[in-house]
Amino acid sequence: MRSNCLLALVALVLALVACAADGRDVKVDGWQPVGDLSDPHVVEIAKFALSEFSKQSEPVQNKLVYYNMAKGETMVESGVKYKLVIGATNETIPDPLFSLNYYEGVILEKAWKHFGQLLSFAAIPKEGN
Repeated sequence: MRSNCLLALVALVLALVACAADGRDVKVDGWQPVGDLSDPHVVEIAKFALSEFSKQSEPVQNKLVYYNMAKGETMVESGVKYKLVIGATNETIPDPLFSLNYYEGVILEKAWKHFGQLLSFAAIPKEGN
């Protein structure tokens, strides 16, 4: 019994050290703001969300291309969940800035399994509409 507790403690410490070594501040109590929205890993997660949404949509109408990120939050829950507000343009519209819209995507990442899943994705209505 004592060795099982010791192994569990060692596993927890190793997981926390791995997160710290990765440069990400991971907290386990609810949604926490993403420190750097331009972090290449966070941008990769945002592009993954756009790609997954485009695969699930009518390709002609929803070919979304990453433009920027307005907000991001993370939460540890059976992996790391990202709630991102992503600016994207529609590739099918000639003027990219005219087609700029914002979307909220929730993505679950289990990096140790090389696994990502788009949990939800929705357009954020423009003000005045």
